[in-house]
Amino acid sequence: MSNSSRPSRRIHPLSIFAAIFVAGLLLLLAYVLILMGSGTGRQADKPQASQFVTIIPAPTETPVVIEPTAALTATPEAPMILPSGTVGVGAYVKVGRTEGAGLRVRAEASTSADVRFIAMDEEVFKVVAGPVQANNYTWWQVEAPYDSARTGWAVDTFLEVIGQLTPTP
Repeated sequence: MSNSSRPSRRIHPLSIFAAIFVAGLLLLLAYVLILMGSGTGRQADKPQASQFVTIIPAPTETPVVIEPTAALTATPEAPMILPSGTVGVGAYVKVGRTEGAGLRVRAEASTSADVRFIAMDEEVFKVVAGPVQANNYTWWQVEAPYDSARTGWAVDTFLEVIGQLTPTP
């Protein structure tokens, strides 16, 4: 056989370069996988010691200035014991003698003051202030024992005493 009939077995120089390049990539990939498997490539997952020190200042003794306040303490006066049937502060009264029309309880002790509400006969109130003389009447400030918002001034002509607070020793 002659050389001319035989195919040539020559390797192209680019094929050799491509083979070396692929082998290098495979070695690089193997190296990366080994590093990741050993844990040295995962430094982001590991907790790291901080290189910074946080300085917390020690507590200091801060003086607290307490301002003295003048506390005025009112001395309660002993309730005056009124004769039976007399209207006075602390007495419980009921509305009466209005012939069913009710008693106009006003914002101030005056016949020209606004009417806050109409108190009906037999309605009970506690006398909280007074007396005030105005318009030829004696006015007492009354307050419903069940509703402190239901308060105002009433003329004593239509108030009947039903009880008195007695001092407790």
